[in-house]
Order: sequence, then C-alpha cells, then structure tokens
Amino acid sequence: MNIAIITDSTCDLSTSAEAAYQIDIVPLMVTFGEKAYRDGIDLTNSEFYLRLAKAEILPTTSQPTPAAFQEVFRRRLDEGKDIVGIFISAGLSGTYQSAMIARSSFINEEQSRIHLIDSQQATGSLGILVHQACKMRDQGAGAKEIADSINELVPRTRLYALFDTLKYLKMGGRLSAAAAAAGGLLNISPVCSLVNGKLVPIAKIRKRQNVFHQWLREKLLTDIPDPQYSGAFLHSDAPALAAALQEEFKYLLSPDKTLTLSLGAVVGTHTGPNAQGIAYIAKAK
Repeated sequence: MNIAIITDSTCDLSTSAEAAYQIDIVPLMVTFGEKAYRDGIDLTNSEFYLRLAKAEILPTTSQPTPAAFQEVFRRRLDEGKDIVGIFISAGLSGTYQSAMIARSSFINEEQSRIHLIDSQQATGSLGILVHQACKMRDQGAGAKEIADSINELVPRTRLYALFDTLKYLKMGGRLSAAAAAAGGLLNISPVCSLVNGKLVPIAKIRKRQNVFHQWLREKLLTDIPDPQYSGAFLHSDAPALAAALQEEFKYLLSPDKTLTLSLGAVVGTHTGPNAQGIAYIAKAK
C-alpha cells in the first residue's frame, strides 16, 4: 500500500477507525482555561461534554502547527508513500493552511507527492470523503487519481445538522444574544449546513424530532443521496438521536454503507450537546 491518507481530528473518526482504515489523524487542540488537550486523544467525547456543560466561557480551539504536519509527512514519504491529505474547510479553520505551509518545506520532488485537499466540510461530511479515499486506495488508485476524485465530490457533499440549543452559538459569538433569546422563547432550533465551506443556518424549525425528520425527508427527496457512496449519521453525546435518524432514513442510506459518528471536542464546542445530523454525497445533477 503506497498511499498514505492523512486527515485531521474534525473528521470525528475514532481511534479504532484510524487503525482500521490505516490513516493518520492529526489532532487539533482544545483549551479549557490554561490546559490544552489533543482532540480525540487526551479528552474523551463524554469527558468533553461534561466539561462543556459546566463552562461559563467556551473552550478555545486551534489548528495543528505546520511542524505537526511536517512530522507525519516526513514519516510517510520516507516509507516510500505518496500522500493524500483531506482536511476541514479552510473557511472554518487554519488546518489546511498549516498543512500547505508544511508541504512547502519539502523539496520539489517530495512536494509533488503530497496532494492536499480543502474539503470545505467538517465532521461526518469530512469523514465520508476520507472513507471514500480509503476505498479508492484499497482498490489500487494512485494518489493523484484519489485527490482528483475527492475534489470532484466536494461540491456534492452534504451536511445537515439540527442544534438542540442556541447557547453555544451565542457564547462563541456566532449568534446575537437577541436572536438566541428569541429562538429559545419560540422553542426553535436552527438547521445548519456547510455552504462554500462556511457554517450557515438554512432553516429554523420547531425543536422536535419528528419535525426535523420531516424536514430531512423533503430535503433528501430533492437532493438525493448517491447510493454508491457511504453516508454518516451524527450526534453530539446523544447516540439515540443518531440511531433514530438511521432507522428513519435506512431506505435512502443503507445501514451497511453508513457511519455513526460522535462529534468531538472541536466541532462540539460550537454545536453543544444533543445535536444531530446527516452527511452524504448527493447524486450528480
């Protein structure tokens, strides 16, 4: 296997998936007060959400340093592998830029073996692109072929998520206090998506499970998942919500081709607990 697939911890693939898929996951950092944690390594998701519930100030998050990417790139190049790196949207994090800076430190011949992709995605929608890259690698595709294919899939990749609370968007400065108060009074939650690499509220619905399911049914019948690719069901410390979504949409996303992912600390800082969502690759128009 002469291809190394590298991503970052916002893909929310577990450490067991990292081993099973034979990929490298470079962690972002999450800082509570003066103590920094490597996302997905030093702090379990359950521990994170317990801390988040008690926090009066949101933790801060930061991208990996170029040196962190240089180390993993150097190791894989020395093993004779070409590299495909797929990272969180550059519109959400400086992670992709750090990887690009790391790439520029290598000689030209080595740079030509490092293919980096701004996924314009995060969490499950990043995870399914990484999963597809692994499938192509295992089928014998070369690094450039994989990178070109993933870049073509980026505009067709979808993420729809319902936040249980507006509290963390408000604390993070992504929503005004007045808008958060109005949403709370009306028992309304935002449905968010990634549009051109940015997190955007695309609908406001009543905070009930059946209302979100109905909204998704209408969306997925007009923007249909492509069955040849994997999808993902997402949750933030609420696996029952993801299980209910998977049961509801198994007719569109086969259970044997879906991942169930728990949002880690970096993404969870902004969603808070009890968020739920779906990620998939849509059929070409």
